[in-house]
Amino acid sequence: MGGKAALPRQRVAPALPAALLTVLLAGVLAVAGCGSPSGGPSGPPPIPSAPVDTPDGYQSMLNQTDDELAAAFTAIGQARSLDALEQTVLEGAGAASAASEQLTTSGPVPASASGDNAALAAGLRQFGRELAYLSQQINQRAICAGPTALTAISTAPAMPDLRVVGARLGTPHSDRPAYRWGRALPPPHDAVHSQLRNGALLVDRRAGSVGDGVLQVRNNATKDAVVLLAKAGAVVVSSAVNAGQSARLDGVPDGNYDLYYTLGQDWDAGLATFSRHCEFHRFTTPTSFSTRPVTGGSAYTVQSIVLTGQDDAPRATGPDPAAAPGGRPDTRNQDGPPAPGGQLGAGPGTTDVDPGELPR
Repeated sequence: MGGKAALPRQRVAPALPAALLTVLLAGVLAVAGCGSPSGGPSGPPPIPSAPVDTPDGYQSMLNQTDDELAAAFTAIGQARSLDALEQTVLEGAGAASAASEQLTTSGPVPASASGDNAALAAGLRQFGRELAYLSQQINQRAICAGPTALTAISTAPAMPDLRVVGARLGTPHSDRPAYRWGRALPPPHDAVHSQLRNGALLVDRRAGSVGDGVLQVRNNATKDAVVLLAKAGAVVVSSAVNAGQSARLDGVPDGNYDLYYTLGQDWDAGLATFSRHCEFHRFTTPTSFSTRPVTGGSAYTVQSIVLTGQDDAPRATGPDPAAAPGGRPDTRNQDGPPAPGGQLGAGPGTTDVDPGELPR
């Protein structure tokens, strides 16, 4: 039996048209400008009380832009779902664009800082566009976790210029003090690539349950997989099956299960998800395991499935012909319920699911 993933093919997202980007960022800023239901502050940040053409007033404005970016980056790193991640990145795009606007419209800045101020405003404007593009990557699930998004942000094309202008502002001159800006910018760092050990158990809540069922999984996809057996919306046991490999899960307790799997790259243990190129699937028919005594041993269910992704050719398979462990007879689903998603030898039906639907 084969499981075919049906999510859209991952593609490199095209650059946003200028007109669409303008509308997108305008919408983010409009939402940010709405009054809060709790009566909190609304509208753009207040202009510093000191005139911005004085060193103290200009520094106060720089502090505001730093604080807004720091808050945006914190929210991105703490996002616990794909929807939240996409929203916080869009809000970060709005914050960067609003900061650029503030630097150019709050009034004359000290003449000795005007050149650096213009460069900073231009850099933040470009950075806002890049964050809007990053939100597209999240929407298409090329990026699936906050830490990975922050890594991409740290090496965004606009970042080097922003760091340079921050250093220039921090250098005192005879006609101006050193200004502080850029503490919110994350230092550049490379992506961290991680892979689970094939066959590793991620969740195991089988203690106290009875059963000798076997789940055999072949991953023919080009991405790694995690397979989850769940009851009543909670994972009973989950196991890693790396791309191009097989894994066997013994000792599955008797009962009926929903069978899910997720595909992707670079497992994030803290978020329990793949951080890049993630897909989420569920077999449409529950699967069952049972164990019963027979002469000379016991008979138990062996389920065998093959996983494929959007870029992989589908493959149907029936029960694995290998002998049951210990030489004991096994049912091979011959006198038990059909294999997940359909009858023996049929490709199991699968459906895409929202990541929030995965059992925990």
